[in-house]
Amino acid sequence: MGERRRTCPAFFVDAFRRVGNKPLLFDRKGEVPLGDLLRDAAAAAEGLRRLGVEPGDRVGFYADNSRRWILTDLAIQCAQAVSVPRGTDTPPEDMAEIFAHAEVGVVFVHAAKQKQALEALRDRIPTMQAIVCLDPSGADGETVDGLVEAGADGPDFEACAEKVQPDDLATIIYTSGTTGRPKGVMLTQSNFGHQIDVIPGLLHMVDGERFLSILPPWHIFERTVEYVALCAGCELVYTDRRRFKEDLAKWSPTFVPSVPRIWETVFDTIQKKVRQAPALRRAIFRGAYAAARTKTKARARMRGQQLRVKKPRGAGLLVDGVARLGASLVFLLTWLPAALGNVLVFSKLRQVTGGRLRGAVSGGGLMPPHVDAFFGAIGVPILVGYGLTETSPVISVRRAERNILGTIGTVVPEVEVQVRHVDTGAVCAPGERGVIFTRGPHIMRGYYKDEALTAQVIDDDGWFDTGDLGFLTEEGDICFVGRAKETIVLKGGENVEPSEVETALLSSTLIEQAIVVGQDRKTLAALVVPDPDALKASLHLEQKPSYGDLAHNEEVRRAIRDECRERTSGMRPYERIMRIALLPEVLDAENGCLTQTLKPKRHVIVERFKREIEEAYEQ
Repeated sequence: MGERRRTCPAFFVDAFRRVGNKPLLFDRKGEVPLGDLLRDAAAAAEGLRRLGVEPGDRVGFYADNSRRWILTDLAIQCAQAVSVPRGTDTPPEDMAEIFAHAEVGVVFVHAAKQKQALEALRDRIPTMQAIVCLDPSGADGETVDGLVEAGADGPDFEACAEKVQPDDLATIIYTSGTTGRPKGVMLTQSNFGHQIDVIPGLLHMVDGERFLSILPPWHIFERTVEYVALCAGCELVYTDRRRFKEDLAKWSPTFVPSVPRIWETVFDTIQKKVRQAPALRRAIFRGAYAAARTKTKARARMRGQQLRVKKPRGAGLLVDGVARLGASLVFLLTWLPAALGNVLVFSKLRQVTGGRLRGAVSGGGLMPPHVDAFFGAIGVPILVGYGLTETSPVISVRRAERNILGTIGTVVPEVEVQVRHVDTGAVCAPGERGVIFTRGPHIMRGYYKDEALTAQVIDDDGWFDTGDLGFLTEEGDICFVGRAKETIVLKGGENVEPSEVETALLSSTLIEQAIVVGQDRKTLAALVVPDPDALKASLHLEQKPSYGDLAHNEEVRRAIRDECRERTSGMRPYERIMRIALLPEVLDAENGCLTQTLKPKRHVIVERFKREIEEAYEQ
């Protein structure tokens, strides 16, 4: 193919040359060899051309994860068109608005249900000319399988890939809208190419490793992971939240890309089982965890891999040496009890993940420290990464050899990061909090049809304003603090980062979810979803209560209020939680309170529970 170019199709060609027609895609319907995938993608691209799709045309995607999703995605790229994807959880009216803004011509839908919904809104998408179903069952009209058949005599995948250029626009991803109206993020082939090029080396990926895919494919994290895995010759297994635990054990993945909420759920499940176990087994578990956690902390201290803002110098080197020596002694003393705990307890827990897991790669939100520490101690390392849709997405990631708790990793190759003072814009010293800026080949082209907004976030030197608050250590580790736009400003002028307070609250076993509010108020309040199982055990209730029952139980209210006060007692006075509102339902994507990657939509939550917030402040 001549000089190697950073395009997604070019990397797929390289992968096929290396691994051949090896099966790499798996789901409940069987397996798909890589060569077959690329052959069908090229044929579908030819079918798109015969439908009238030309280079640069926008092609809509209203579908969920499946083998046909990745096939169609590659076909769109081979046709040098631009995908505009979202999942079927998005209301049809919202999809019509997105597709109208992007001026899509052809639209791919998951099944007949989505086709019917868009057909009913056809007058709101004036550019839409054709709708193609991914799922052929019950489809009335054009299908992806039909496009493959129609274009079977077209150019092969390698010939298609030759035409794709690094500067070609690959996709427009409309953000999930955690803070308001979605924006169309334009990502190029070279944006994806950079990620495919650098990430395998950071995770030490080799042919034959297995990824378990659970996130929606239109989301940038999942989408990039799928490209990275397949182009590295790794296997990709599709699952969903309902079958996640079953497939973990069945497929024994080496990597599980996920969001923090998934591991919070696994953690909560383990804790519930421990609470329900007989007293002796509870004692064994807690003793084993205490030894494992102490050993893990000591090992990190020995290796100098604990969070520290500045490197030791002068007399600090002596202090550091003594501390490492002390940590070595602690490590030796806890080695045997930790080893016994591993054999008796944690090896069985790891079997739940299939026993081969090298890394739970977590992105899309802040990992609660207690969850992070727990899995690290039991031998399931969580490799936390950081990025945004606008950065395609990975800016930094924790490596297995430098997996420092409390950080979001170090920057990936070719990427630059600065932390700048919120008010002055000056570059911050190590440990000083500010706004995170980044520059490099991962930065988007801009927001679609919005040059003014693009200019607000990307300066003349190419630096992108992430809108996130954090700080850098001298050793290059990045620490996340919160979203600048989420900062709560109290009446007294104090600035509070809600994510820090929420993380403290979520360390309580009695609290399932927590959202901190208080803009323009004197004090903070917490919207809390209590954990019914934990409260049943803690308050010795006869039966498991419903969320609605908990919201009106005064005994529960007192217990949660006490927990909130205790968990925030060590914080600054204005960060402490003194007022609470118990919510009658779980916050999830179905009721619109969370995105599909389970991040809270704060503006939606505040509006939905306006009455509960007012009642909390009237208490």
